[in-house]
Amino acid sequence: MIILFVVQIFIAYNIVFEPGWDAGGVYNSAKIFVNGNRADIVIRYPFSMYPNNLLLLFIESAVISFCNLFANENEVVQLMVFAVLNSMINVAACYLTYKSASLICKKEIAFAAFILAVLNFGLSPWNVVFYSDSLGLVFPILTFYLFMKPNKTEKMNWISKIMAVIAGCIGYNIKPQCLIMLIALFIIQFFSCLRNKKKLLQIVMLAGCFIFSLITIKTSINLICEKNQIVLDSNQRLGMSHFLMMGNNEEGGGLYVGDDVIYSKSFATPQERKKANIQRTFERMKDMGIAGYLRFLAKKMLTVYNDGTYAWGGEGNFFMVVFPQPDNHIAVFLRNIYYADHKYYDIYVTVMQSIWVFVLGAAALSGLGKENRQEIIVLMLSIAGLTLFEVLFEARARYLYTYAPVFCILAAIGIEKLNSEIKKKSRL
Repeated sequence: MIILFVVQIFIAYNIVFEPGWDAGGVYNSAKIFVNGNRADIVIRYPFSMYPNNLLLLFIESAVISFCNLFANENEVVQLMVFAVLNSMINVAACYLTYKSASLICKKEIAFAAFILAVLNFGLSPWNVVFYSDSLGLVFPILTFYLFMKPNKTEKMNWISKIMAVIAGCIGYNIKPQCLIMLIALFIIQFFSCLRNKKKLLQIVMLAGCFIFSLITIKTSINLICEKNQIVLDSNQRLGMSHFLMMGNNEEGGGLYVGDDVIYSKSFATPQERKKANIQRTFERMKDMGIAGYLRFLAKKMLTVYNDGTYAWGGEGNFFMVVFPQPDNHIAVFLRNIYYADHKYYDIYVTVMQSIWVFVLGAAALSGLGKENRQEIIVLMLSIAGLTLFEVLFEARARYLYTYAPVFCILAAIGIEKLNSEIKKKSRL
């Protein structure tokens, strides 16, 4: 783990840059926040439209404040500290991939899951972009592990599950897709507890903990905004109906479309916006027809699942500010690999695509056999929920990144099951 962490930091040091798009918008807003112009951050980034990024803003502001204690607003130092935090999260996700797989498989298969994790996302350049995708990487797998791991006492079992719920809620406020894992856990636990009133009561109490956690986090964010004179216009919030409409835009392929944002902003109130968005969504589906809509969904899913780099470099102004590279040959080599349109970038994409296709193919085999353990069903259900989310709403290949550990565990399980099936047939 230490070696992986050191390698990640070394890569980050040699390729660090300031991103554009939303990641850069939040980062620059955090710098404004730290410098005291806190009421002006809504001008730098549309937090009224995307309030889910407020928690990320406050986290980045705290990190920048810490960096300024010894680096006096040095952006390279700030970005490197973010990279260190990302790397810590990444290493934790790799470790939890192994620990979670150990709950289901033999140690050697769990180690295979760890190796796949290192290859698939452990050395990912996403570590140098401190945004909801990289920050949210640890939450689904942490939620799963805390909820499903065995405990020696009933008290520890309760503590572990409560921590899982809190982790899921924090993850939701960083990346909404993180909540899908907690939903999958609740669904499976609910059906398994229908005949056990004691366990059913546990689920009800955990649901209460979930609601309390969400309210607490929301209230805390509102208090920080109030204290720092950050005034959001609730009428500007786009809401899920907007992303549903954008996710069904055939011309845009179900991805981000600027014209859809302009359309949603043209309505004065959330109620009017919601009604118009839903109406346009159904109009688009009707215009495509059943066959056309199915073709559209197939293309959309291909866009989402056909990128082993998780759409690295795919956002606008991705490499906003590129800093002078360190004076060594390795820096040149690494930038040629990870920077789009550089010498070895196509090779990097091909390698990552090959690994991703292998992971997806092996994960598809995880459902082999007549019966599956509860843990496997939870993992598969979370991926099904994630896929449904991508089908319905605005889609991005990078939205899969937070569930990369789950894909790697399912891939290892698929390898184990395939090997078992081959052995069975060889005995016949």
